[in-house]
Amino acid sequence: MFTGLTPMLICADVQASIKFYSDVIGLEVTNRMDDVGKTGWASLGKDGIHLMLASPHYFPDMPKVQDRFFQSQYYFYVDDIDDLRERVIAAGAEPTGIIDQPYDMREFEMPDPDGHLLVFGQDIKKD
Repeated sequence: MFTGLTPMLICADVQASIKFYSDVIGLEVTNRMDDVGKTGWASLGKDGIHLMLASPHYFPDMPKVQDRFFQSQYYFYVDDIDDLRERVIAAGAEPTGIIDQPYDMREFEMPDPDGHLLVFGQDIKKD
């Protein structure tokens, strides 16, 4: 029935978010329209991950809650969390430390430039 789901994040500055998601996270721009809304629109992806970024002016009357756009947490499954965290730090971001969770995931978190919470998790392998 369903064939996929792609989150669309509302960003105050799509161009800055494109830079963050490509330079810090390592996603690749698959499509973009820099003249849409106030700061543009983009689609990014890599390894089965898909994400869209949109200017709040892309949609008419985008509501805010407590002066922010609606927020969610975005959970990325990864296969080498230590390497990803090192690359994120080298790119200038400040993630949390890696925590081994009781539900058998190793995780770290960090916000993107608009405050969307990104959670990165790797299955803890049991031998």
